[in-house]
Amino acid sequence: MTTDPTRRPRVGVVTMAFPGYYLGEEMAQAKHAEMLAQLRGLELEPAGYDPVVMDAAAARQAGRELAGQGLDLLCIALATFVPDHYLVELLDECDLPVFLWAIEREINCLSLVGGLLINPTLYELGKHYQLYGADTGDAQATARLLSYARAAMLRQELRRMHVGYLGSNPDIMFSMAVDAYGLKRALGVNIVPLRDFEYPQRQAAISDDEARADWESVRGAVGRIEVAEVDALEASKGYLAMKRMAAELRLDALSLNCWPQLKSRICLPIARLNDDGISAACEGDLHSTILMRLLYLLAGRAAGNGDLLRLYEAPNEILFSHCGAGAFSLARSPREIALHASIETHDGLAVFYPADQPGTVTALNLVGAGDSLRLAAMVGQVAETDMHYEGTPMRLRFDRRVREIVQAAVGCGAGHHWNLAYGDWSREFELLCQLLNIRYTCLT
Repeated sequence: MTTDPTRRPRVGVVTMAFPGYYLGEEMAQAKHAEMLAQLRGLELEPAGYDPVVMDAAAARQAGRELAGQGLDLLCIALATFVPDHYLVELLDECDLPVFLWAIEREINCLSLVGGLLINPTLYELGKHYQLYGADTGDAQATARLLSYARAAMLRQELRRMHVGYLGSNPDIMFSMAVDAYGLKRALGVNIVPLRDFEYPQRQAAISDDEARADWESVRGAVGRIEVAEVDALEASKGYLAMKRMAAELRLDALSLNCWPQLKSRICLPIARLNDDGISAACEGDLHSTILMRLLYLLAGRAAGNGDLLRLYEAPNEILFSHCGAGAFSLARSPREIALHASIETHDGLAVFYPADQPGTVTALNLVGAGDSLRLAAMVGQVAETDMHYEGTPMRLRFDRRVREIVQAAVGCGAGHHWNLAYGDWSREFELLCQLLNIRYTCLT
């Protein structure tokens, strides 16, 4: 079932202290209140635990009470030096990634000492964690916490994600073959296999009257239409059929192999599903579908999907584009969106516009299977583009030389499909790959 894109990371906040040794444990409750107040001002949902944990039994009780709250991450605030077994007791009950915040203020609190005591224990136990020593409100530590919380949220969302997979990978794209067991082991994602007949049978169940009413809503949302009525109705039927199937099967995302039978037939349905929050990728690219879903959750809006198409050395830019299945919301203006026959098949209809809304964009590529699963990332600035290549072109300008970027992509075995979303999410995906134990390479 599709998730609200406003979903924020859910963080359990526990403050710990070690009593009886004049470390300042009497100030721990005030520090706990400061930490909670600070986190409530961020884009996350803090769940504070009271009282301050000061022994192993209290740590285990905190873990029991937090375990059923649907959390993504634990923020453990060390108000003083804290014995490492406190945290072990808590994690025995609530085993989540941990952000250890050693509150550094009074020199005799020894919180960073406690953090470094805990560090090898968590390392040896194979736990996922980060450690920062800083006072409450520190900007750098806060930014790190927020990124780690988002990564932990994506990890949980992957485990809940249901992705429909219709049509396998194209026979001309061996590198996109899917290992469903490997994806389940590595990411936790649930792949829902769909049969090829699902699309035409469900499409045929939509009446012409329904399709005409839907098509009228499309006509008012774009600038130019050069489409035969039969193709328009077919596209509307496909969209309504797939949207209903996603609701029926509780799918968060949908991968559709358009090659070759559905080529030019499902471009518009895919574009519209993405704007509805049902992440969808064409050409049977299940990996792209998963990434588009994660990017949607982070950015709160549809992601794009394009080939790494052409290099422009002088301005240091790369053109990404696909043959016409981009979400309407990525166009600068509805007036720039055109619907007409596919540029590859010269029939059906596809979606065309230059995707050049200004801003920072993260581009991601996920390929491989099993132990070879790997993610590549690049971050650039949107540059103006035109329709020299008629599809949904987006040009990104980079600091690193573009030929070096391509060679770095070669070196890490990256593929040709890239998923594009507004915002710099490179840190979140680097941390997510650490949580999932898969290879991450930033090309820029």
